[in-house]
Amino acid sequence: MKSISIKVALGVFAVTFYIASPFVSAWFIREAVRNGNSDYLARAIEWPSVRETLKPSIVRIALNLPYPEEQPQASSGLWQRLKTTVGQGAVDRLVDTYVTPEGLPKLFTLRKTYRDYTANDADEAKTTPLLERIERAWARVKRAEFTGFTTFEIDMADKQDPARIYLGKLKLTPLGWKLAELRIKFLTAAKNTNEMSTAVENAL
Repeated sequence: MKSISIKVALGVFAVTFYIASPFVSAWFIREAVRNGNSDYLARAIEWPSVRETLKPSIVRIALNLPYPEEQPQASSGLWQRLKTTVGQGAVDRLVDTYVTPEGLPKLFTLRKTYRDYTANDADEAKTTPLLERIERAWARVKRAEFTGFTTFEIDMADKQDPARIYLGKLKLTPLGWKLAELRIKFLTAAKNTNEMSTAVENAL
């Protein structure tokens, strides 16, 4: 009986650990961006696939383009196609340059410095207890589910703009969960051009 109880307890622990592990990985990635831990980010993110999945979203934000499924006629217009053609290359180069283990923390630092200067916004990591920070982050999660044994998707609202949703996909590898895809979606059509640094920084 004691042996069975131990096995059951170990099984419950293993299942609990498995379920919690992608959430923990997502939190550690977020903290690594805040703290400038580029070594951890290099291991925890599949950068080529993240950059490729992020580029279309950044292009829409930077060029203020509509989503095809929401405004099909506007998306196929000559002016929209021209903006996409001209701006795509420039935005892609910016993403390739800054969405890196070293560049992402720099974007966060620049954005945080700007907020502190303009709004006197204190660093919540220094002024807010850890459990409260985790609770606030969890409150912004719109969807979190396993889409397979080795895949997990999480949708989180932007801290500054709840209408902006970040769609992240993590994959389980021999080294643990890694962020493999990242996209940005708006609950309502975007009306203004936004800074790329804001979009990328708040995603994590």
